[in-house]
Amino acid sequence: VPINDRCESDIAGLYAAGDALGSYMAGAIYTQIGSSLAGSAVQGAIAGEAAAHYSKSVSYQIISKAKFRQVREEMFAPLKREAGYSPAWVTQTLQGIMIPNFILYIKNEKLLRGALAYIEELRDHHMEMLTAADYHELRLAHETSNMIISAEMKLRASIMRKESRCSHFRLDFPELDDKNWRAWINISKGSDGSMQLEKQPFDSWPG
Repeated sequence: VPINDRCESDIAGLYAAGDALGSYMAGAIYTQIGSSLAGSAVQGAIAGEAAAHYSKSVSYQIISKAKFRQVREEMFAPLKREAGYSPAWVTQTLQGIMIPNFILYIKNEKLLRGALAYIEELRDHHMEMLTAADYHELRLAHETSNMIISAEMKLRASIMRKESRCSHFRLDFPELDDKNWRAWINISKGSDGSMQLEKQPFDSWPG
């Protein structure tokens, strides 16, 4: 989540700190061991103060009953499905795609695109068929959906970054490329629901 120096995102009322920033606090690639705690502590305090200040200037929002019913239906849908896929099985399948060293550590475009095809299959044909027998599994179902989306973002960004930097190593692009890739990759949701990737130079802070 891109933020400014008050930890405010470009969505009013949404703040981010620590790992929620992705790599914004550590350069293009997130590899700094121990920085999670430091980032969440320092930026969390800044975000908390900014959020408290913001909350004084806004009024209580009431959503419509129709919107409430829609959100409730979406949230509890896995509990109502009689057939589908368990979150545990889909998560295990997802991990089998993402954890191998040729995806996680030593990357090349051919294998990344192969992994992406599998992730798109999970997204299109398994994510909407997740089931839950109880509220514990309901939480897992939503976590699994988020993991699938996160995996797609990781793979698409890895394909786009045609260089090697920190823990991101491309076998087909093994050298650091400061001329073209001193930049973050921002990912947003397009009007058609697809992921839109955009390069943003380091000297252009998102806030």
